[in-house]
Amino acid sequence: MGVTVSGFDSSSISTLFSSLPGASANSNILAGTTSMLSDYYSIRNGSYHKLLKAYYNSDASTNVGTKADVQDKKEDTYESKAAELKALKEDATGLSDAANKLLAKGSDSVFKKQSVTDKSGKVSYDYDLNAIYEGVNGFVKEYNDMITSGSDSDITSVANGVNRMMQNTKANAALLGKIGISVDGEGKLSLDESTFKNSDMTIAKSLFQSQGGYGYQVATQASMINSAVVAQASGGSYTRTGAVSMNTLMNSYNSYI
Repeated sequence: MGVTVSGFDSSSISTLFSSLPGASANSNILAGTTSMLSDYYSIRNGSYHKLLKAYYNSDASTNVGTKADVQDKKEDTYESKAAELKALKEDATGLSDAANKLLAKGSDSVFKKQSVTDKSGKVSYDYDLNAIYEGVNGFVKEYNDMITSGSDSDITSVANGVNRMMQNTKANAALLGKIGISVDGEGKLSLDESTFKNSDMTIAKSLFQSQGGYGYQVATQASMINSAVVAQASGGSYTRTGAVSMNTLMNSYNSYI
């Protein structure tokens, strides 16, 4: 259907102009006039607006994705963060337990001396080197796991705790070296069994069992990291860009532990 202007539609106007002299010369003008009238009609009846709206909605959905896609991405983020918090909690707990095992006193102490009877029947008391080595070796393993998981954490209190551990290790590097424990460029520990078992166990005891000593300091930092992880899972924001639903994160976190 043509556009009606003062009783004439676009078809009538086209016929009128084509019958006039020089109509062929004015064909471009007529075509432009007809096109403008068609555009005007599209704007008036709303079809032009609908076309634009459909175009931009399509473009937006292509760039942003559906609400379901956005929700899936959020849930993936929660799951990923919950898994990270779980790993941090496990490493902090493992290190704390290993350090506390070496700190134990009395009958539970790995540093308690055992009675040993030699071939001549002579009884003496000495350290159980195997028990002490196993305890220290377990500490070294848990310490390295904590350094690995915590060094790059975006949780400030966790990263700070790991940094303090590494500084404390650096300060005690000379003593650790005397019992076969070396520190590499990444701050991780390695233990040489032969050197350890042939070293002075009183040095090992001073490092790992004395109040305020190296092992005590590490255990304290591990406990603080553990508390920070639990607090982070239960409230507050966890990214540099903003807060998220902590109820969702806590539910995901609880599913891992």
